[in-house]
Amino acid sequence: MKSWLSNRFSMFRAKRLDLPPAPSGPPPFLGGSATRGRSRQLAAYQGWVFAAVGAIARRMAGMPLRLFAEQDDGNGLEVNQHPVLELLKRPNPLLTGRQLRYTLCLHLELTGMAFVLVLDNALGRPAELWPLNPADLIEISAGGDTRQPIERFVFADSHGERVSYAPGRILYFRHPSPTSLVYGASPVEAVAHAYDIDLAVRIYQRNFFRNSARPEVVLSTDQRLTEDEARRVLTRWRQKHQGLAHVFEPTVLDGGLKATPLTYSAKDFEFMDLAGWTQDNILAAYGVPAGKLGLVKDVNRANAQGIEVTFNAECIRPRLELWEDVLNAFLLPRYGAGLALRHDNPVPSDRAQAHREAMAQLDRGVITINELRAAQGRAPVAWGHEPLGRAEAESPLAMGLAPELAASLKQGWPRLEARFAGWSSGRVAKELDKNPALLEGLLPGHLPAAQKGRLRARLKSCLTRGLNLEQTKWELGSPRQGDES
Repeated sequence: MKSWLSNRFSMFRAKRLDLPPAPSGPPPFLGGSATRGRSRQLAAYQGWVFAAVGAIARRMAGMPLRLFAEQDDGNGLEVNQHPVLELLKRPNPLLTGRQLRYTLCLHLELTGMAFVLVLDNALGRPAELWPLNPADLIEISAGGDTRQPIERFVFADSHGERVSYAPGRILYFRHPSPTSLVYGASPVEAVAHAYDIDLAVRIYQRNFFRNSARPEVVLSTDQRLTEDEARRVLTRWRQKHQGLAHVFEPTVLDGGLKATPLTYSAKDFEFMDLAGWTQDNILAAYGVPAGKLGLVKDVNRANAQGIEVTFNAECIRPRLELWEDVLNAFLLPRYGAGLALRHDNPVPSDRAQAHREAMAQLDRGVITINELRAAQGRAPVAWGHEPLGRAEAESPLAMGLAPELAASLKQGWPRLEARFAGWSSGRVAKELDKNPALLEGLLPGHLPAAQKGRLRARLKSCLTRGLNLEQTKWELGSPRQGDES
């Protein structure tokens, strides 16, 4: 009977949903990192570690961070005013934006981890950002499955009590670790032996030069001296031989005394060579070139530029991108979709090479004048929409002034540039007003007086602004209202 009723009403029973299987637990190494030693890692902020980490922190703290509104075509328009920009500029009442970034960089480079506590306002929006000391971290508790890989961050407060923070309240920056998906890897820990040796060498050198107990000379005798006699001998020796006034004076020893100078072993100075070895290892771990810290002599301009490019391209830019990933993934979503934070490119460009490439592209008609001006952040000009050959043909220079004026500029402009090199714009203008004949040699003689006066004013403007010959040519080729007459 029971079986018959069960079959009769089976169609009315709620069918079980065919759900996918629950995700498996966390990987075996998700939380498998030791939490000890971070206080010692923070204390390593000295010596070559201090030099390397300080160079990185100063550069990263000063890099501009911009906000962009992403579009469907993949481009982004810069947003100049937004709550997140105000928050990053002044994260809390105590710190400025640069101070916060500097502190986080120190924590990240010393311990491999940096934490920011996000405090919300009454509307649930981020209102303050506070850095948390990695040395106070007790544990990062992994979740039960991959849907929540981190369950909570547990820190110790000032009283030693445990304080737990949900993952949504923490911005977590870290250098990826080969042994854990949760904990970061400290660069100092990677070169722990080099750091320990560097610390020991510096302590030894300090004690060697400041606190050495070995004398320079030993006064010895076969006779037994009383304490008063020994004191009398030492007092007489100091009075006779200490000080600059007694340098190289001879001495006479009585009572069977012999003076034996002590020499230091070469091993006492071999520790100096270890300093170079530890320096190379620590700087290599952080990716900081020695020349960036002023440790390379005979640096010319090309070497200095190469060092700057290497430092910013291989050390700074990857770290900036790591910061961007965390901010874009865990902070910006709280302000809505379609926003992205990006740093300016820290790698300096070769201005001379960029100028040569731009001139080559202009000469071959690859880009127009206005495209080049747009790349330099300048406003377009009316004659710059066509390739260079056509723009030259339609410019006022090409329509009458080009041959004679170009020749006079080529001959006379370098002389004027050299004359006014290093002068202020006001001083140049005053000198031209005092000696108007300086510009007369550049003016074509057949021009009407009115047009000659306008051309003289434009040449004066070019000189006061310090334009070179090529810039002056383009400036004169730009039409202004009234030049057509």
